[in-house]
Amino acid sequence: MAGGLIIALALITGLALPSFGVNPTPTAPEPPGVAGTQLAIQEGDLLEAGETANYDTSPPTSGPSWAEAAAWGVHEEQAANEAVVRNLRNGGIVFNYNLASDSQRTELQAFVESLPGYPDCYVLQPHADIDEGEIALTAWGWIDTLTPSETDAMREFVDDHRANTLDAESTGESCGSRSGA
Repeated sequence: MAGGLIIALALITGLALPSFGVNPTPTAPEPPGVAGTQLAIQEGDLLEAGETANYDTSPPTSGPSWAEAAAWGVHEEQAANEAVVRNLRNGGIVFNYNLASDSQRTELQAFVESLPGYPDCYVLQPHADIDEGEIALTAWGWIDTLTPSETDAMREFVDDHRANTLDAESTGESCGSRSGA
């Protein structure tokens, strides 16, 4: 009888505690967030050099691309979207910016040059569709818009997305395959 009473009390307690906001069952910790906003992948074919495409976002995060990627590193002018999308397909991160201040551009360039794997894996370029004073980081299917002072958030985006691509076309061509980091 004592055993039955203990079992009954355990059942009642187990059923009653959640109604009081107490959850006796341990829960797994939430997985850490991934930096940026995930966007739907825009399908796209391989384009002939010089052929243009329409993208769902600007700057683009996926879609049709040329076979030849934009050169890794710093660009003084905006590269063709079709070339930059190839960089994204290969696991690269693109820092698209519209910064009026030379000092902000210099600081951003120094930051990008300090990242693991530089110059492979990174394109730094001005972009006509970015609001003044902002930086839009793009990766395959991801975007995050930040200000120059948010270097911790930029580093988090890079850590979460550099060399991460599910595109079978880039097998063996990932920016991380040559950078060693």
